Amino acid sequence: MRFPNAFRGIKKIWLAEMLMLLAAIVGIVIVIVAATNGSMVGEDIVISESVKTPITVLSIITAVIALVAFILNLVGLINARTDDSAFRIALLVTLLGIAASVVQVIWSKNQGLVKWMDTLTTIFSMFATYYVLTGIANLAEKLSDSATKALALKSRTLVEGTFCATAIFKLIINIFKIQETSTIYLILSIVALVLELVSYILYLRALSKGKKMLAQ
Repeated sequence: MRFPNAFRGIKKIWLAEMLMLLAAIVGIVIVIVAATNGSMVGEDIVISESVKTPITVLSIITAVIALVAFILNLVGLINARTDDSAFRIALLVTLLGIAASVVQVIWSKNQGLVKWMDTLTTIFSMFATYYVLTGIANLAEKLSDSATKALALKSRTLVEGTFCATAIFKLIINIFKIQETSTIYLILSIVALVLELVSYILYLRALSKGKKMLAQ
């Protein structure tokens, strides 16, 4: 095994993405439950009282899963950074994403700022993913594994495309100040979640291939 640190790191990142995929699925379930158990009042959707508790429970579960995934991803990047410089850049961008998340928490009452920080976090995640896949491609080249390199680069293009689309949807919500209770917000949120789901699957495929390559 030529790159043991990268192997340990990518293994943790892969597990983190599996958890994030689960969180994304639960997120889609939450949106669907809210949409199918709500009623229209003007242009807004009012959620039925009967599903508010289940939605709250599911939201807490999603938050816990996302937190565990975040920690695993961070540790994975710290492990992998010693074997390729691309992972160091991914770690730096991830830390910037953490800073944006901290701003969201501190100024949580400022909904405008929270939404902009959420968009910024998505952009940082996009760059972190880009450099992780670049790191896998770089290691594949060093190991003369053309198939893994090709998959990593192809996945990088596709994943970045879905991330860009998600960021655009969030920007639309922020720029036009679309209310969270509106139908348009619900539709854009569902589309963004589905795109995130697609990106997780594509990313996981490349991480799995990279993990197998480095295990040899």
